[in-house]
Amino acid sequence: MKRTYKLLCVILSLIIAAASLVPAAAYGEYADNVIDYNLKKTSADSVQKWIDGELTRNAGSGSEWYVIALSNHGEYDFSAYRDALNDYLAENEVGSASSRLKYALTFVATGDKENPYISKVIDNSIGEQGIMSLVFGLHLLNNGCTSDKYSQAELISEILSFQLSDGGWAIMGGNGDIDATAMAVQALAPHYNADSSVKSAVDRALGFLSERQNGDGSCSSYGVSNPESISQVIIALSSLGIDAETDGRFIKNGNTLFDAQEMFRLSDGSYCHKLGEEGNSTATVQVLCAAIAYENFKNGKQNFYDFNEYKAETVTEPVTAEATTQASETVSEEAPETETTDYITAVTEIKTAETAQMQAEERDFTPLIVAAVVLIMAVCLFFLFKSKGKTAFAITVVVISAAVIAFALNLFFSDRNNASVGTVTVSIRCDTVKDSGEKHIPSDGIILKETEVEISKGDTVYDVLAAVCKENGILFSANMGYIEGINNLYETDFGDSSGWVYFVNGESPSVGCGSYELSDGDEIKWCYTRNLGKDLDIDVIK
Repeated sequence: MKRTYKLLCVILSLIIAAASLVPAAAYGEYADNVIDYNLKKTSADSVQKWIDGELTRNAGSGSEWYVIALSNHGEYDFSAYRDALNDYLAENEVGSASSRLKYALTFVATGDKENPYISKVIDNSIGEQGIMSLVFGLHLLNNGCTSDKYSQAELISEILSFQLSDGGWAIMGGNGDIDATAMAVQALAPHYNADSSVKSAVDRALGFLSERQNGDGSCSSYGVSNPESISQVIIALSSLGIDAETDGRFIKNGNTLFDAQEMFRLSDGSYCHKLGEEGNSTATVQVLCAAIAYENFKNGKQNFYDFNEYKAETVTEPVTAEATTQASETVSEEAPETETTDYITAVTEIKTAETAQMQAEERDFTPLIVAAVVLIMAVCLFFLFKSKGKTAFAITVVVISAAVIAFALNLFFSDRNNASVGTVTVSIRCDTVKDSGEKHIPSDGIILKETEVEISKGDTVYDVLAAVCKENGILFSANMGYIEGINNLYETDFGDSSGWVYFVNGESPSVGCGSYELSDGDEIKWCYTRNLGKDLDIDVIK
């Protein structure tokens, strides 16, 4: 019996040790894992059936990045998807310039560069919505599309003019953001060897990215480590011919970008935004894009955004470590010690639902660990007492342990239920533009009258906005992690200073709506401003 007891303890120890190990997939497996996950989820027995099925059904509303990724991964027929996307665009007015350019880029990626939609939107969209509309525009010009508004050289110059003093780029504000910086680099990469100004800017940008990489190899956006930011950096490096798996500039404490990305992989093959959370489609598709970009680089194929015979001068000499070191020193000298938050951030840097989830409180796994330890000890003690003929003691141990385990599990799962912790009220108004005469703008300025909503622990302003928009059929548009519009009313529609701002209890918080956790009785108001809030009756934090 003693041998049995010892053997049991050894087996349990090995199980615990094995459970703590998460096998890292080789780079070649990442894309296949994500594709297999989606095939199982959609009950498709081939990638082509996935394309013709779910991706075609969701054309215009969620399939685009999967389609762009798959166009890099194999020879597939996208004709059904293109037809569906054409129908979607014919039936829907897309208010976001960046979204219009993304759709145009999707047509190019699927072999339809002559699609009339591309020429229709290219000149009225490039540069109309900040850095992202410039980046997507350059991708299109890099693939041989033409614009009457910008030449390729002019567009490159425009993007370079947006580079900040810390070496990065950002949607808004004076501090570089990893995602925006990586995406700017992706568009500039084909010109790295051909244009000295691009080379200098990209060197500084890589210094910024290396400097901002976390000690565990991950990358953060708005203070939160996430696989999307990691993926954007991998795509940028691959576009430049830099090996993200071996380049020392992007290995921190022995951890690569891939090591960090693997932390977010779930057992079903999907990826979560934040450790401990469920899988998310945005995180999963961006990991797929990064995996395919890296595979293309390793196999000597075209870079991720190169879709046709057009070739800018390819990168033959990746950025040197010395250049990155010099850029890092510049970043250290010029970057502010702390990031500031201003009103522009409150208006425009509003996250999508997935990114808002990333801002939720970290889960405490201590109760789960306690339950596991108690279970192991209970099993061992049960057999020990029983082997000595002390059955009563063995039963007592089981009963007490069961109570302790139940209590610990209750603590762990208690914050995962959806029990209401109160109610809030929310309204959406656009009084500042109600007289514009636009058919999608209500004449009384009320998009959503004051509505009461139940909230759960940890719910944010974003969570409530997303819920009421879905329930009331209000169009809610976001792109690349930022809210672009509500009810077809977008930021910059009425000037560069126009956009959406939210208030809680009459005040404008200095954080994005995905970070503001609500309390019982809070009053939320969303208002459209034409002039940075100066045209609203409610005071705005500057």
